[in-house]
Amino acid sequence: MLRHPLSRRIAPGVPGLLRAAAALAILFAAIGPAAVPARAADGPTMEAKALLGGHARVGSWVAISVHLHNDGPAIDGELRIAGGTQSQTRFSTPADLPTQADKTFILYAQPPAFGSDLQVVFAEGDRTIASTKAAFASDDGTQLVVAVIAEHPERIVGSLHLLPNQNQVAPLVMSLTPEDLPERVEAWTSVDRIVWQDVDAGRLTKGQLTALSSWVAGGGRLVIAGGTTGPAALAAFPDDLLPYRPVVTTDAPAASLAGILGELPPTATTLPALSGELIDGRALATVGDRVVAAERAHGAGSVTLLGFDPAVDWIARTDSAQAMWRRLLPARTYGGPALTDDNLLIGAASQVQSLSLPPTGGLIFLLIAYIALIGPINYLVLRRLDRREWAWFTMPALIVVFAVGAYGFGAALRGSEVIVNEIAIVRGAAGTTDGAGLVYLGVFSPSRQAYQLSVPGGALLSAPINGDFSGGTGTATTLDVVQGDPARVRDLLVGFGALRTLRAETAVAVPLIRADLRLEDGHLKGTVTNASSQRLERPAVVLGQTVTVLKDLEPGAVATIDVAVAVNPLGQTLSDRIVGQSFFTDSNATPEIAQTYVRRSMIDQLTYDPMIGSTNQLSADGPVVLAWGSDAVIPVDIEGQTPRRLGNVLYYVSAHLTIKGTTTFHTDLLRSTVVGSDAQVFAKDPNTMSFGRGSATIAYRPIGFEGRFAATQLTIGMNFGDGGTSTDAPVVSPLPSIPPMCPQPPTPDCGPLTFDGVPEVEVFDIDAQAWRRLPHLSGGNRVAVADAQHYIDPTSGTLLVRFVNDRADGVGFQVDISMSGTVE
Repeated sequence: MLRHPLSRRIAPGVPGLLRAAAALAILFAAIGPAAVPARAADGPTMEAKALLGGHARVGSWVAISVHLHNDGPAIDGELRIAGGTQSQTRFSTPADLPTQADKTFILYAQPPAFGSDLQVVFAEGDRTIASTKAAFASDDGTQLVVAVIAEHPERIVGSLHLLPNQNQVAPLVMSLTPEDLPERVEAWTSVDRIVWQDVDAGRLTKGQLTALSSWVAGGGRLVIAGGTTGPAALAAFPDDLLPYRPVVTTDAPAASLAGILGELPPTATTLPALSGELIDGRALATVGDRVVAAERAHGAGSVTLLGFDPAVDWIARTDSAQAMWRRLLPARTYGGPALTDDNLLIGAASQVQSLSLPPTGGLIFLLIAYIALIGPINYLVLRRLDRREWAWFTMPALIVVFAVGAYGFGAALRGSEVIVNEIAIVRGAAGTTDGAGLVYLGVFSPSRQAYQLSVPGGALLSAPINGDFSGGTGTATTLDVVQGDPARVRDLLVGFGALRTLRAETAVAVPLIRADLRLEDGHLKGTVTNASSQRLERPAVVLGQTVTVLKDLEPGAVATIDVAVAVNPLGQTLSDRIVGQSFFTDSNATPEIAQTYVRRSMIDQLTYDPMIGSTNQLSADGPVVLAWGSDAVIPVDIEGQTPRRLGNVLYYVSAHLTIKGTTTFHTDLLRSTVVGSDAQVFAKDPNTMSFGRGSATIAYRPIGFEGRFAATQLTIGMNFGDGGTSTDAPVVSPLPSIPPMCPQPPTPDCGPLTFDGVPEVEVFDIDAQAWRRLPHLSGGNRVAVADAQHYIDPTSGTLLVRFVNDRADGVGFQVDISMSGTVE
């Protein structure tokens, strides 16, 4: 008898209920695929990658490119990433995905301090639809990061033998394409230097070009090198970025490049170079009246254009390339837009009067009144009434009354309104209103409450780098940020009488300031004009260690400057000289004291290096106009609230400096770069150097000038050799020859028997292409080197100095160098 196949799978005697269940299971298995939603079968696919080659720093922004393709039903969802230094922020952006959509979204996030990838989630409400990971590499906060954008990047990368920093962290050199560059400058801060060669600038979008210009203005260094392509490849770069516009190709003799390359190799030959007329900045190499290499300042950064190909064999395969790239790509300095420590700004944002301690007098009065009322007054009243037994009731009642009174007293001091305290550093350049703002928003709440906050304009919002330590039960919760215009924070929870700090970065307007500044005969002269419609409070002009504080500038007002350029002999902090001294007192005692504390913290943040502390100097290659304002930089809306706005804004405006006539460049107006070292355990910070047996070669170059520098005096002082400020330094001539390094232990005829910890000093003779050793300079002495013009390149002002230690003992020293001459 024929039986159904099911009967062969079920043993005789199995209950009928089990038979029915098995039959239903087979039925559902057959129709199951048709019951599954089409979204699962034909749902969206997602790919994500981090731009800038996936490199990021703690506290910096990284752009995540997310590609979504949807063959299923339409989805109205969000892309989400958890990040921030402590993973304290969830970054989201709306992602509308119709059927058959193929879209790319850019989501900006801050990578966590630990980890190697970011989880990107595509969600609809609380339901996760798809997820993937975007890999990133978290670079050391002090590490120099160089991006090479070239048709053949290996030709450049192989020549970049850059030195490690003082923490012995080697520079990172990576290859990128134009498509790896984000369109928001906030996501560029992980890169310090860019080398561009043989890639058509027309591949950059308008947003990328704007971001590139802003990145340079914020302190980046762009080096554009010639190669196999002609001037047309650079046509898309704007004139306000290039030092000169290449128009033709000119043969450049090797000798014309000595100011850039330093010591020329014997194989040096003539090179073809892109040439043109100087637009702005200073020429580094010229052929006749044509510029073949030049550099110009752009905001706080610079752009260098090399018309020749630095990858030719006689440059790339010799020490010439090493010296050149180390000068053009110096180690990164702290104080730019990218911060790795923002404690000072967080502390400034928490300085709200409502958070100050209650007045001591009020507390003493309340305590005395409490003791008197609950003690003698209560007793005397009850004794007069002959009801002393009521003390069992009156004393608890008085305690409750005073507890309520103390609470009311504290609540009255805290206030009943929501306050937004804004601390902002806005960077820009003289003559323009375009700027970038780094803003810290302290949101004070009189009660525990969750707020819906929005910032029109699309600022990038996050938690502070160092966390929000200013108080409140709600500060431990994750910050839920939705990117877009406006940017939003959902359910910002703030504790009772507490303050929550947010960080915002965005493009903002800068007051229009016109600066006509020049360096003449040892004086900083010129005018600063407030061409804006707002009042500038306590403006100051800073050039190296020279500071002059001006009176408040009303709209249209002009201030005249004439101050002697000098070093800071007393070692005062920059905040002392600009804002004034602060004494150990309650920073919120009065509004004036609170403002002084806040403004000092903002200046100190600009000059703070987490490795060495305060540098007392801005990280700028030219003059900077600093001015204060109180107007809000970015709008902040809180749903259902009209917050009271407080604020301190520091405008950081880089200005152009014209240098003409007789000039002295002291140490604070020279930029030093390590171009070579074979010493053991070499270390250098802005003030000192130390190394073991061996040598270190340093290139010193003045801040930017236009024209040629005819040197008349070169002074070198070791270990505070009076900073080169006196005019009676003895003139010394180099030794006839350089003696060989002393053996160990040294023989009596080899150098001083008593080692003073100071190395020998050698200077490079440009004309003779040879090193010259100076007589030994002991600590505290300063000398003038004879025939200074032989050692200082007239085109760039570069001086090469080699420090030699031929002893087993290490050396540790400070050096002061000054150059005097005429800029023509």
